[in-house]
Amino acid sequence: MPRWSWLATLQAAMAIAVFAVGIPATITASYDLGFYSRVDPTGGPARQQSEDKLADLEQETLRTAAEERDLAFALLSHGDDPELADSEKTRVVARAVRGFHEYLARVPGDGQAWTGLASAQVRLGDLARGASALRMSILTAPWSDSLVQWRCGLAIDLFRALNAEDRELVKGQFRVAAQRSVSSLVRTVTGRNGTRLARIFLASSPDELIKFEVELAKQH
Repeated sequence: MPRWSWLATLQAAMAIAVFAVGIPATITASYDLGFYSRVDPTGGPARQQSEDKLADLEQETLRTAAEERDLAFALLSHGDDPELADSEKTRVVARAVRGFHEYLARVPGDGQAWTGLASAQVRLGDLARGASALRMSILTAPWSDSLVQWRCGLAIDLFRALNAEDRELVKGQFRVAAQRSVSSLVRTVTGRNGTRLARIFLASSPDELIKFEVELAKQH
């Protein structure tokens, strides 16, 4: 359809909106006309600007709590993309942090989201906030099968920022991780060069510490 004809159609839609639903619809139609009239149908910078604007609008769209949570995890994952520059990775992970905060303000009992937030804070180098999020993750869903191993890894990353209460909570995570899958725990720990810290966390659970040492010897 020729551009002039398309614009004429939108202008006609504006006139109809005035009579059908009043001024608010006319304002919406005016926005559409102003926005799409800047689009170059053949491509080029104008089209790119419109795509960027659409992306911005999508980011501003109101979301359900579940959608905000899913977006935050997607951004956290995307922040690991090796194709991104370091500055862009930081920006993406910072947006994930905002998403987790917005979601947790509505659903504060989601242990997985707290764990995601802790991981994001570690990526940003904010260990104090990471430790706080890890604590909330344990308190809200202490024995979740999908989170115990993840928390053990985060505890190694956050060790210096953990207070005495945090470390007591983490000891339980290491004990349960060793009981459920000591081989997975060894892989988690050695991947972070955290064998010494694992021994500290398991010191009060001698049976699990022995299991850990046996498995460590097997894998190395």
